[in-house]
Amino acid sequence: MTPMSAFYRIIRILVPLAAATVLLSGCGSYRDIRIGDCRLETVSPSGFRTVALGLSVDVRNPAGEITVSGMSGTVYLKDVELGTFEAADVTVPGKSESDVDLSVKATLSGSFNLMQVMSMSSDITPDSLTADVSMKIKVKGGIGKKLDLKGVPLKNILTSVR
Repeated sequence: MTPMSAFYRIIRILVPLAAATVLLSGCGSYRDIRIGDCRLETVSPSGFRTVALGLSVDVRNPAGEITVSGMSGTVYLKDVELGTFEAADVTVPGKSESDVDLSVKATLSGSFNLMQVMSMSSDITPDSLTADVSMKIKVKGGIGKKLDLKGVPLKNILTSVR
């Protein structure tokens, strides 16, 4: 497994986390939003600790248009900080099934490098990861809500999204 594929594996777990946050914070038809596949479209490494990823996420949104902004967070592997991530603002079209493009920049913490992550990639599972996530969700024509989640087990989030 290459360092990039190990890093991508971590990001594939983070995207459903963000999507589940949207699902769990809404009401009515917003709870019916469903996240499908997450595909890696582009990978641009920057040094030994940072990678920019372009993802395409299948979203079924029977509700109105929503915008997720200021998404960032910290990922922990068995309670040790693995790294941080930031995602570009993204708008999910309302009443549609569509691919949503998501740009994510992920940076490993000072205690890890890509070679270490590659060697541990078989140990990185949803059971071993938690995250602190912050974002703002705004419904078109409505109000926005800032969410700050701490210590979210990724295993629980993945179960609720699918």
